[in-house]
Amino acid sequence: MGKATVTAPQDQSIITIERIFAVPKDKLYKAISTRELIAQWWTGPGYDVRVEEFDPQEGGKWRYVQSKDGEEFAFYGVIHEFGPERVVQTFEFSGLPERGHVIMEKMELTALDDNTTKLQVTQAFFSTQERDGMLQSGMEEGMNNTYDVLESVAKDL
Repeated sequence: MGKATVTAPQDQSIITIERIFAVPKDKLYKAISTRELIAQWWTGPGYDVRVEEFDPQEGGKWRYVQSKDGEEFAFYGVIHEFGPERVVQTFEFSGLPERGHVIMEKMELTALDDNTTKLQVTQAFFSTQERDGMLQSGMEEGMNNTYDVLESVAKDL
């Protein structure tokens, strides 16, 4: 239903992402909370994804590995809250030369009407430099591609 808007206040080490999906909230939540469905949408163009771990509960862990042309890298974290209204988790990426760049992420789902859902994601970084590095990494393009596929998967439920 469109592209996500990304906001990064100059004086704060956060990113806020909003996207409107043309799908009911329950279908969008099912797509983000079902292991087999995650494997269908949580990937970039040309990549394969494998859900190695997904335990959607407080203290549970998640780990998704993307591969392309023989190279692999993982995204992973710890879940602090998981429910149809809100998901709170950490987010890390194994492809960085230095470990310890942990993002705290809060994802909120809001039904705007019976067939439209707003997704709002707030990501908190240790510093504005880390946040700016994420913004410069091409994350916005990859995220929008992923969200397009997520919308398609959720519509088909």
